[in-house]
Amino acid sequence: MSGPSELRINRIGYPGITRDLRHALMAFLAAVGIEDDTRDDIQTAVGEALANAVEHAYHGVELGEIGLYAHVAGCDASLSVEVFDRGTFIERDPRPGRGFGLRIAHSIVSSLSIDAANGTHVRMLFDISKARVEC
Repeated sequence: MSGPSELRINRIGYPGITRDLRHALMAFLAAVGIEDDTRDDIQTAVGEALANAVEHAYHGVELGEIGLYAHVAGCDASLSVEVFDRGTFIERDPRPGRGFGLRIAHSIVSSLSIDAANGTHVRMLFDISKARVEC
């Protein structure tokens, strides 16, 4: 695939939406030629961000939108993925057996940033230089 490719999805953040968004992401990653093992790693990191958005963003209020945006520019060596909501970022005290999602994501991505100014916007950058089968 030589030109830029992107995936943009916005959906209401009901509990089952993470599965649908992960499936769409996996199809996108396959379409841009990313090998299986790397797709699985990317899905794990992004899945954690999606799960956090669904679980925490609209806790106790009316459900709102969860967004997923993925972009790769031609044969670039990087994939950008963003997960965002317009809810409230929650700082929580550590809880036993919980709170591993962002740590897992950090261990997989090249770069991860969180902006909580207007909802929560998680930006992840993945090195796909050795994972493209079509470039």
